[in-house]
Amino acid sequence: MKIGRSILVLFMLPVLLAALVGLLINYWSLHSLREQHEQSSSLENLDVALLTEAARLSEDMAVVQRRVAGALEAADGKRLDEAQLYLIHSDVVNDLAALNKRASALAESPQVREISPEDALALPVHTRGYGNFVIMATDIAAIDPGTAIRYIGKAQQHFIAFSEHAHRISAQLANRTTQRNDDARRAFDEFFNQVLVFGLAGMAGMMLLAVLSARKISRKMADVAEALWHLSRGGDVPPALPKIERMRDASGTDFRAMAQAVLNFRAALVERKQAEAQVYQLAFYDPLTHLPNRRLLVERLQQALSLSARSGQYGALLFLDLDNFKAINDTKGHDIGDLLLIEVAKRLESCTREGDTVARTGGDEFVVLIESLKTKAAAAAAQAELVSGNIREVLNRPYVINDYTHYISPSIGIVMFKGHQERVDDLLKYADAAMYQAKTAGRNAVRFYDPALQVALEARADMESELRLALEQQQFELHYQVQVDSQRRPLGAEALLRWQHPERGMVAPGLFIPLAEETGLIVPIGSWVLRTACARLKTWESDALTRDLKLAVNVSVRQFRQGDFVAQVRQVLRDSGAKPSHLKLELTESMVVDNVDDTIAKMRELKQLGVSFSMDDFGTGYSSLQYLKQLPLDQIKIDQSFVRDIVSGSNDATIVQTIIAMGDAMGLDVIAEGVETEVQREFLERHGCHAFQGYLFGRPLPLDQFAAALCDMRKLSAQSRAQP
Repeated sequence: MKIGRSILVLFMLPVLLAALVGLLINYWSLHSLREQHEQSSSLENLDVALLTEAARLSEDMAVVQRRVAGALEAADGKRLDEAQLYLIHSDVVNDLAALNKRASALAESPQVREISPEDALALPVHTRGYGNFVIMATDIAAIDPGTAIRYIGKAQQHFIAFSEHAHRISAQLANRTTQRNDDARRAFDEFFNQVLVFGLAGMAGMMLLAVLSARKISRKMADVAEALWHLSRGGDVPPALPKIERMRDASGTDFRAMAQAVLNFRAALVERKQAEAQVYQLAFYDPLTHLPNRRLLVERLQQALSLSARSGQYGALLFLDLDNFKAINDTKGHDIGDLLLIEVAKRLESCTREGDTVARTGGDEFVVLIESLKTKAAAAAAQAELVSGNIREVLNRPYVINDYTHYISPSIGIVMFKGHQERVDDLLKYADAAMYQAKTAGRNAVRFYDPALQVALEARADMESELRLALEQQQFELHYQVQVDSQRRPLGAEALLRWQHPERGMVAPGLFIPLAEETGLIVPIGSWVLRTACARLKTWESDALTRDLKLAVNVSVRQFRQGDFVAQVRQVLRDSGAKPSHLKLELTESMVVDNVDDTIAKMRELKQLGVSFSMDDFGTGYSSLQYLKQLPLDQIKIDQSFVRDIVSGSNDATIVQTIIAMGDAMGLDVIAEGVETEVQREFLERHGCHAFQGYLFGRPLPLDQFAAALCDMRKLSAQSRAQP
């Protein structure tokens, strides 16, 4: 009987395996059919959603168009006052912002870019063009309805172009949806036939198993097959097998032996997983600090190079060596040295971001891999230097080990990388070489392998130090650029900061102003400029040539955001004795938009003193038109970027005319900066701008040269008046 049972099991095993294969094939067929159907439905739903969005976008833009047209018609008929138009303008700005986002999202959709890349690129362009002209139209409607209607005409052109592109996208999406439906129907027919054949085969197999297999044998064999299947999945933790354990304890000889074999197989898997984990830990991690070792570091560095090549971002490799670590090992013992290395590893991990790698490559050497830095070399190097500075600060702190305090410092070498420009081994060599340069420089130092980056960072540090001394050593001076009226008569001047370095000579403002902003030195420098300008105003009062001039002073964001800025200005005016009415503070649009309420409050306090305000670089911001009416301004300054192409660029000319019209309607003075040619001046004057600043009238000059230039201008003006 036992022999017969064994033969029966051996006979049934191939049949069971064949049936299992048939079932797997049927399952695969049905699963594939479902996946194909879900994928087709998903793509079709996505196309329909995009098609719907394109249609709704056109409808929503048409709604805005009708609303704006109605508002302008009402404005032209004087049926809407300025406050009502401003509310409509604010709503339209919000609606257009939402339309811009939706148009950009539709254009950036991979499906739209695939079927019609040109139309996808054109959608946000015409949406923004339409929005810009609609915003300008509603903003100026109360001032000049005629100009607003012309802007609506230009916006209509963008709307028509947008509708044409959206229609083409919709048509192509509809065609593709139809084609996908046809393809899905054919695929379904093919799969249906396959599933029918496989299903019939499976049913025949099951009937055969029902006839040939005994219920008890099939159940136990299924348990064994299930156990083997779970074990073969290769999970980190082999599963528990309670059915197999019961089979081993209660079955006959044949199945007991089979169950024991499965359990032995499971035990072998457990031992293998444990061995693999130990081997992986030994192969890729340092046994003392549990940090990645050199082998794992090389793998991650290779991945970082690939990521950098795709993203265009720099990465950095920091090679650290602990200074005088051998002395601690020799005097305190290797046990203390090991504890110190473990603490160093913990501190290094605390200094880095999640995703960066800290590795120990051997002895007292560590490597830090930093990924996803800036795309510009200098900016990325500055980030790497900041990280290395943090590491030095943390590692230089005292180490208390076994009730003894130890001190240690790192020498750090840095090499930057971007893409696959350098090999992994070369990068490690370069970082090691830079570390030895740090050792040579006196230890506890940081050095870059790239000499150019090292020089640039040292130059930046030197300039920062020199900038701090510039105020103390009175190296700053003010130059003055004249501002004139239509008759070229001086109205005032703008005070411009210059740095006369004793060794570098005249340092360009573009080199030191951004650094001063970044370091916060712009606040004391700005205070010096304000004091110097007010003192100059007081001096000018005693000279008939200059006593009527106004002096414009630029105010930085950091300086203006000081809580006591108003008190500072009040104190400077009191100390200098200058007339507040002759002081003009120039603010930027970004400063205003950043905190409107605080800006308005400070401006009103200063206006009560008699100080005037000019909006510098007007027109370069997006939101300033919404807040212009709230600000107690006296003047707006047309940015030189618009003046430069005022004759050749139709858009710049339109913007300049709009700014002039707005200033005139609101009772604000308008001055244009960057006027360099007579053609530019004539255009500005012809359209209502009667104040100018630029090289056509004078460059920024030191005080003595500025005074001489004023005399020459007065003489020329007197001669022109004397001529018949």
